[in-house]
Amino acid sequence: MARYRSKPVVVEAVKISRTITIETSEGTVKGYPGDYLITDANGEQYPCNSAKFEKSYERIKDGMDVKSLIIRSLRKVKRKSKEVFQK
Repeated sequence: MARYRSKPVVVEAVKISRTITIETSEGTVKGYPGDYLITDANGEQYPCNSAKFEKSYERIKDGMDVKSLIIRSLRKVKRKSKEVFQK
């Protein structure tokens, strides 16, 4: 997963390819294909409209391992999904 920054905040994000529903601290939020799934420094995840995301963030060019970032994000989504279904 590529990393992006919004001055001065650095987040991890991945472009969503299917509709998702995420429980956030502000309630249930839907993300749609083409939106970005953002993971902030605290580990909280939330979807962001692609136009707003691309206006607010710039890509960081670094040597991060893409595969490990994707796996880590998918684990967080899976964990949050389990929490939602257990309620």
